[in-house]
Amino acid sequence: MVWPFSPTYPEKTVADVDGKTFDYIVVGGGTAACVLAARLSEDPSVTVLVLSRGKIKDDWLSSIPLLSQGLQKDGPQVSVLYSEPDERWDGAQVHTYTSRALGGASRINGLMLTKGTPGSYDSWAACGNDKWSFKECEPYFRKMENASLTHRDAPGRGQHGPLLVRHQKSLFTVDDYLTKTANDVGVPVGGDLNDPGGPAVGLFDVDIMIDEQARRLSSQLAYLPKAIAIKRQGHLTICGGAVATRLEVNPDGSEVTGVYVVDGESRRRPRRCFVKARREVIVCCGALFSPQVLMLSGIGPKPQLAKHNIPVIRDMPGVGANLKDHISFGVAFEVLPSDSWIYLLRPLVAIWSFLVFVIFKTGYFASITTQYCIFIRSGAIDDETMEVKHFDTQKNSTLDAHRQENIPDIEYILCGHSMDEDYDKQKGYYSLYATLLQPFSSGHIELASDDPLTNPKMYHPFVTDDRDWAVARKATRFAMHFIERFRTTGYPFEAVWHRAPGVRAGTTQGSWRDATDTEIDKFVKERIRSTLHATSTCRMAKEEEGGVVGQDLKVHGFRNLRVADASVFPRLPSAHTVAATYMVAERCADFVKSERS
Repeated sequence: MVWPFSPTYPEKTVADVDGKTFDYIVVGGGTAACVLAARLSEDPSVTVLVLSRGKIKDDWLSSIPLLSQGLQKDGPQVSVLYSEPDERWDGAQVHTYTSRALGGASRINGLMLTKGTPGSYDSWAACGNDKWSFKECEPYFRKMENASLTHRDAPGRGQHGPLLVRHQKSLFTVDDYLTKTANDVGVPVGGDLNDPGGPAVGLFDVDIMIDEQARRLSSQLAYLPKAIAIKRQGHLTICGGAVATRLEVNPDGSEVTGVYVVDGESRRRPRRCFVKARREVIVCCGALFSPQVLMLSGIGPKPQLAKHNIPVIRDMPGVGANLKDHISFGVAFEVLPSDSWIYLLRPLVAIWSFLVFVIFKTGYFASITTQYCIFIRSGAIDDETMEVKHFDTQKNSTLDAHRQENIPDIEYILCGHSMDEDYDKQKGYYSLYATLLQPFSSGHIELASDDPLTNPKMYHPFVTDDRDWAVARKATRFAMHFIERFRTTGYPFEAVWHRAPGVRAGTTQGSWRDATDTEIDKFVKERIRSTLHATSTCRMAKEEEGGVVGQDLKVHGFRNLRVADASVFPRLPSAHTVAATYMVAERCADFVKSERS
């Protein structure tokens, strides 16, 4: 909370930094950018500039865990980007969004810290990035987190990092019945989702990033809180509302010498300013906007640059290519009203719950919408029974998280909501929100114009690969089977269908065995959403293989230009992307520091 007369966050304007020189310029103000700025500015002898498109926007409401989730497209910090219409999906569009505030998506995300299995990162190494195996990445996962509240002294967990994680206290009576159902269908319950020694498959109590004062622990609050920003303002400059228009490159095209920038919030035609880089420029604008910055600077696919009359500095077809995203769709059923978040729409319940939060920092408003997630491998689900098999045909364990063959390709977010807009506010709903974690479908990013204030064009992957359709169908049938088994647990309410393919809503009629592929495909097409996990548009790989950055995160052909955000992921991790983004940023900071020394 901002108190009267307390020092304000030391935020500069574009005009304040015009013409100045900094050792390091971080282009972007999102999740990764805050990490880079904090780590690089630990050395008081260097100067660091952060060019953040968003401003600090540090108000009390934006720190409340439940209210700060970007569930509404019109939130005060939310910036929406719609995909281009896709004829393969009857002209459908997917919307994705991020935050135009310092800290980026970590200011509005679901607050869940899920790292992914060790096998996920070993698959990065198998793609030709041997320095990015799980063994190489694990120290940085530990460095970023503080799991002392949930897993004190666990050898695979960090205890002293800036990201404090905790477990959410159970809010609903339905939770016990859900865990019983999981056991009944072969899904292990318990264990530590983020422990390298934990199982690859299971129903897990999710680690959430909420601090001791029940505040959303964003990248900004964890790494660049006001106290640090004030203490380091002599050598750390945070410039809000700053939009990079292009990078200035030296004549031989091997070094970035500075960044052109404008005030993105100016109501008049903004004046272009310039800041000089003495050592390095690190682009951290995310998977949707980092390609835009590079292309506007003449680094990208030659046809794209020519289309917008941008001089070619380096022809790189991989910039903007290979867009990946976790895509989701939900199967829902009815529960007791008090076992659903819709219960909070009742005025008296909402008022009382808010008072509980203000006084005790507990309850609904101190929580997120999800306590449990199920991670599973589609190949471990028996086609005939929809039960989870713990061993494959070769007697290998399907639970071993270190085997790449066991990388989960389905996640279910268990959420007390209908996950659609067609529901009765007097009823209660629960959803198994299925997410495809390892999609083969790819999209891409293109420039819409040469105007940096115009969002780029996003061609979303949707579900366009037959292999993804096979996983989507199995994910749907398993979710339906889970709900059908839930009805046998003794839960004190008839869990009728709300939304599922081939069933009659408001009844128990219909089963996973009856749902046809055609019905499931139609259901998925009508309900698909982006999980807001865009990655891989500046992929880490050899340039001849479509890569944009090398293993040191330097853009191919450049001595002092790096990209450090989710855009560099060689593959989607089998988890929410924020943990891997933090890890990449922590590693990048060490790369930069080691080169300086």
